[in-house]
Amino acid sequence: MVRKIILTGLLSGAVIIASPLATLSGAGMAYGQTSPLGKDINFSADKALYDSENKRVIVSGNVTLYQGTTVLNADEVTYDETSQEVRAVGKVTIRDDKGNILYMEETVLKDGLKEGFIRNVRLLFSDDAHLAAREGVRTGKRTILKDAAYTPCKTCNEDGKRKPLWQIRADEVTHDEEDKVIRYKNVILEIAGVPILYTPYFSHPDPTVHAASGFLNPEFGTSSELGLNVTIPYYFSLAPHRDLTLEPLLTSKEGLVLGGTYRQHTGNGQFSVSGSIANAIDSDNFLSSESGREIRGHIFSEGKFDLDNLKLIGDQWQWDYAARWVSDDTYLRRYYQDRSDVLKSHAKIENFTGRNYFSTGLYVFQGLDEEDSGGLTGQALPAFDLNIETTPGKWGNQFTLDASGASILRTAGIDTQRVSFKGAWKLPMKTQLGDFYTITASLRGDAYHVSDAALQDQPIYGGADGTYARVLPKLSVDWNLPFIKNSLTSQQIIEPLVSIIVAPNNKNSFDIPNEDSRNFEFDENNLFSHNRYNGYDRWEAGTRVNYGVRYSLYSGDTTIRTTIGQSFRFSSTETFPVGSGYEGKSSDFVGRLDVILGDYLDYVHRFRLDSSSFSLRRNELILSGGSKSIRVSARYLDLDRERTDLTNTELENRKELGLGLKYLVNPKWTLHGSWVQDILKNDTIYYDAGVLYKDECLEFGLSYEKRLTSDRDITPSSIFHFRLVLKNLG
Repeated sequence: MVRKIILTGLLSGAVIIASPLATLSGAGMAYGQTSPLGKDINFSADKALYDSENKRVIVSGNVTLYQGTTVLNADEVTYDETSQEVRAVGKVTIRDDKGNILYMEETVLKDGLKEGFIRNVRLLFSDDAHLAAREGVRTGKRTILKDAAYTPCKTCNEDGKRKPLWQIRADEVTHDEEDKVIRYKNVILEIAGVPILYTPYFSHPDPTVHAASGFLNPEFGTSSELGLNVTIPYYFSLAPHRDLTLEPLLTSKEGLVLGGTYRQHTGNGQFSVSGSIANAIDSDNFLSSESGREIRGHIFSEGKFDLDNLKLIGDQWQWDYAARWVSDDTYLRRYYQDRSDVLKSHAKIENFTGRNYFSTGLYVFQGLDEEDSGGLTGQALPAFDLNIETTPGKWGNQFTLDASGASILRTAGIDTQRVSFKGAWKLPMKTQLGDFYTITASLRGDAYHVSDAALQDQPIYGGADGTYARVLPKLSVDWNLPFIKNSLTSQQIIEPLVSIIVAPNNKNSFDIPNEDSRNFEFDENNLFSHNRYNGYDRWEAGTRVNYGVRYSLYSGDTTIRTTIGQSFRFSSTETFPVGSGYEGKSSDFVGRLDVILGDYLDYVHRFRLDSSSFSLRRNELILSGGSKSIRVSARYLDLDRERTDLTNTELENRKELGLGLKYLVNPKWTLHGSWVQDILKNDTIYYDAGVLYKDECLEFGLSYEKRLTSDRDITPSSIFHFRLVLKNLG
């Protein structure tokens, strides 16, 4: 065997050899001359022979031909100078610059490997999908295959197991590398070897295409309200920076619900618009349809954009918006299984400069509960927030300034304007004993203007016409002393914590409406908070002490964390919501226990104990455990308020139990289900079950859901949902 020949230039075709069949070697090959395998084709091989009588070049043994970005490999290649054809045999592959590979037994090509005939071919795409065919023709950058089959599924070479999970069979398949589309004629879709669909024509983009217009995977379902329904999305690739997806929902009971989503990138940001419209049956609370039909629908839009032109007055400015509107309260739940109880729209501008933040905007709300009234729903027009923090000083001391304001307007209710300021100084310290102190001094002031107070939505939240101002100074000391014990395999930490807050008894005035502090709950999350209200309209005044202990254990895959504590007020003149656990001077005990045992157990227990009887007044347990193949979850919630008068409050007594199961039968099959029970009413609220199959080329899901709650035209219903996703086909 002669030494391997590698031509990096173009070799001369006018090779003068004395014998009819001679061996080509590297001697006398000049750079820039014509290759013996044709124009612009370079090659390497273990052996090369020249048949001067028949004017043929024969190369064999690890043959590699290079033509531009195309690479051909074969056991043997013959080049005919007269016809300028290249014939390759034996483990032939052709690879293009996109990573697609053609496998075949033999091929005859010409015009620099651009055209020719191929036999028993398999085309492997860059995403591992493949096309197999009896024969084909390659013309330029177009490959036409006869009696072909396409599938992204892996196949097994064992006898009887060569059928892929699904495939597309066609009389003719064309792959055009320029428009990057694969086209089929006389198509049959087979799943598990069974023909289920025929179409005379079908096409989809090849793997090099990021997005292309076409149908997406449909979804099928049935429900008591809509009947049989199917969603058939169609995607329009309008430009690299914008697209449109039409999502028509066809139902047997309600007809057509036309929906869609438009998305666009603008260079400095992006936005989207989605919505739907339906000529639906006009159903009242008793589901009668004597009134004929009515137009129902929704529209959502959101976007976020940079404001580069404002960077001269700050580090980073941006603005964003969200617009959400629906024609009626139950539309989203009925047609889209969206259980939102309120829609929030806004348009705001934000600035981020170092540690500082500023935002201002407009906020509009649409309530979707039965008791919500549009005229009594407050709208923030406008609202602003400002947060300024200085860089920590020499001793870690830091100044902060917070300012906020909102103008709450109603078309048929009370109006409130508020401005709030809070300045604070904070100093963290550590002593030689190892304990930590944080001293905080703050001053907060609010100003309110109230009008139309007689039109209150709920009298329990107060309000009287007029202008009001209030001030609350506060001094606090937070202390903790962690005791740490380390061993070779574990670490334990016991940490007592104490917060002392000194403030005057500046009670909340019911002349000031409560717009944003209505949901008050005392728990372990706000045990050491200096203000347990989650808004501005109510504050926590008076001197009090918060105390508790935290324990942590870290040992390998085992983690245990628990916290328990209580708050004591020196004066009980302030009234907190009944049933909150913060009535009287001494609050209830609140706590939490977290136990994590590697991947096998995750347990959370949140509780509240009565300060006198130590009985459970809140008991919430969340458990998730099992192995990699089976996972069981349980959730129990008990808000014991039976002994509490909940009149004129939004609190309610609740006791629920929820169970869930997820079983991984094997890496491809998964079973799942859940169940929720109202223990107080002894009624099932909800349950579902389903099966999911997923592998490298197919995703299949079938689920059943039983909803037992009612809301006007939404009745207890059974819902089946079917989803089938074929990789690369949508």
